[in-house]
Amino acid sequence: MSEVFFVVINYVSDKHTLNAALSDEGQQSQKTFEVAFATTLESMSQLATFVANSPNVQGLMSEAERTVSGVGRHSVMSTADIRQELYEAVSPGSTSFLRVHRPERFGDNMDNLRHLVVDVNRDGKPRQGFELGRIYAGLRGVVPVFSFADPERQVGALEVGTSFTTLIDSLSTAIGSNVAVLVLNERVDTAVWERPANAIKSKCDCFVEATSSDELEEVIAVLENAPKFWPFFDGRTRLLDTKSGPVAVTEFALRDYIGIRDQHELPVGGVVIWRSAEQAMQGLNRDTWVNIIYAVAVFILIELALYFGMRLALGRLEATIVSRTSDIQILNSKLQEMADRDELTGVHSRRYLMGRAQQELDRVVRERHPAVLLMLDLDHFKSINDKWGHQMGDRVLAELGRIMLEGSRNYDVVGRYGGEEFSILVPGVDETVGYQIAEKLRLRVMNEIKILGHHEASVTISIGVAGYRAGYSKEDWFAAADAALYEAKRAGRNRVSSSSLDES
Repeated sequence: MSEVFFVVINYVSDKHTLNAALSDEGQQSQKTFEVAFATTLESMSQLATFVANSPNVQGLMSEAERTVSGVGRHSVMSTADIRQELYEAVSPGSTSFLRVHRPERFGDNMDNLRHLVVDVNRDGKPRQGFELGRIYAGLRGVVPVFSFADPERQVGALEVGTSFTTLIDSLSTAIGSNVAVLVLNERVDTAVWERPANAIKSKCDCFVEATSSDELEEVIAVLENAPKFWPFFDGRTRLLDTKSGPVAVTEFALRDYIGIRDQHELPVGGVVIWRSAEQAMQGLNRDTWVNIIYAVAVFILIELALYFGMRLALGRLEATIVSRTSDIQILNSKLQEMADRDELTGVHSRRYLMGRAQQELDRVVRERHPAVLLMLDLDHFKSINDKWGHQMGDRVLAELGRIMLEGSRNYDVVGRYGGEEFSILVPGVDETVGYQIAEKLRLRVMNEIKILGHHEASVTISIGVAGYRAGYSKEDWFAAADAALYEAKRAGRNRVSSSSLDES
């Protein structure tokens, strides 16, 4: 009986360790999904911003706004002509004025469904999120479109979106697990024109928005037959037996834009991630049989045999956990690097820049050491794109990124603030030194960046310098640097302007 007791104890302990390892993997998979989700939304917003800043799109949207409102009734372009030119300018993409995937449909009001577009049109602030649509649910980035003639006047909104299918296919390959996105039927029935045909009839009352494997229905069926595990989307990882073998299933809630904005208690659906646990269960069974053989064959040494058997089993399991966790951490690091870096210029993204700026601001207040913020902008960048094309504009941006990174210290923060505007956070120096740094950067850009084939055409920048002042918030600091940049441009461009030095 004592031998049976030890075998049972070892089995329970090993299974508990296995469940803990699978739970950790599930949490890592959830974090990986969330990082990939956020990265996809950021990509949609960046693409929407790029298209919305096109002078052609701004001009066409302004013409469309005037024509539709009646102000532009004397325009030589008809609404159909504007829509056709806009279609050619932004394809692929989608706006409330024009749907690229279905250009024949336009003019219907979707204010009660497309909250991202409604909110952007209301206050002119860009947004991103997951939102249900008339045709499909999508990961969308929406940005305002401003008049080309009057940059302060918003004339519409531009949306770029993608579906979950591409996201979960790449994610499934990266983490070695199957992924599915489920949306509650109640939410879908109020949104889409035609309900999808592949709805799952189950206790979760949901249908498959996207899945990387057709084994999903089998997994859902097993979950339904385990009432103690109900409800779905509670964030747990479970080890379940299916017809295809044992699987580890992780499921968690998914909220859409309107749910996050209005803090809805009920999610729009959930994400299910499952992977085979066959090898883990074989290892568990193998270790159990080893313990039984030790107990039968070596009665006298049963205590020692069970001890080393347990240590061996735990060692193998821990090695597997370390290996799998390391792979997931590497993937998370790569995804985080993608989110924190601007791909074209190599400098940090705006989100990373603003986060580091707040950290540095807190450190300045706490330790009372100086810090300087540089705001710089390429002079006449639009004319570079117009004369020599966007490829030349991209090369100029990339060269500027290289020069800024080469001229900065490893603890300086160089970030892309937006478009052709960049910021450099320089800790530990006052505004006089910051002015000197900015002047060196200005001269280097003017001397090193040339338009290919036009060596006489130099690229110049204007820079605003603002040192930290007592009582500054992060917004105040950036506003001061931006005001100094504006002063440099107003004074003729290709120069450096400092907020306090200019005042003195």
